[in-house]
Amino acid sequence: MICLLASLPVMLQAQVTESPYTVAPGRFLVEMDGLRLSYDHDPAGNKLTGLAVASTFLTTGLTATVDLQVGMDVFLRHAAEIRGLRDTRAGIGDLYFRSKWTFWQDKAAGAAMAVMPYIKIPSNSAGLGNDSVEGGLIVPWELKTGAGFTAGAMLNWDVMRNDDDNGYDMHWHLTGMAQREITKSLAAYAEAMLSFYSSGWSNWQGRVGAGLLWQVTRSLQLDYELVRGLNRRATDWEHVVRVNWEW
Repeated sequence: MICLLASLPVMLQAQVTESPYTVAPGRFLVEMDGLRLSYDHDPAGNKLTGLAVASTFLTTGLTATVDLQVGMDVFLRHAAEIRGLRDTRAGIGDLYFRSKWTFWQDKAAGAAMAVMPYIKIPSNSAGLGNDSVEGGLIVPWELKTGAGFTAGAMLNWDVMRNDDDNGYDMHWHLTGMAQREITKSLAAYAEAMLSFYSSGWSNWQGRVGAGLLWQVTRSLQLDYELVRGLNRRATDWEHVVRVNWEW
């Protein structure tokens, strides 16, 4: 059973698939998962629920193609009910540092690609994570196909501490998204996500999601996404409400 413990202001951006565009120099962007609720169960009736509040990244632009990001899970709560026994833990999560470099951009075609190295510094409480430094690399790509349509994809490579706490495993995540503007301030999108692990290819996970983006003002955006797991390894359901604010 899977464990749950663990750019201009007017641009509309889907939730899981990262944007390849950076924040302009001198500007700041707050990306916050205001509320993330996960639910999972198995055929034996065991249940896992996860709640994250105010998981936040703060980004500032360094150059026209490079930005710097710092993030933290401000509050996490995980509850497990297994064979009638219940365990609940709540506290803060880990600290993250990331950078994004848009190394390729074709403005005429509306396409761009970036690389995003990141590192996780353990800062969690109440056993809500491990005590190991972890990291990885994210490669997002995006193409505006015209008529209000946007396509995107992302490859994510992670180096994560293994369950036995005696080494590291590699995780690979691949996402794809399609987005359609409904009005100038409202868009709908769909995403597909696949995950694979060096600990065993049979542990793969598949998920699909759909959401709505609302550009409230030029600097404030709201995003809701519903995600459904496709196999037993994936979390059954996940609801996410995100707030993006740039100034």
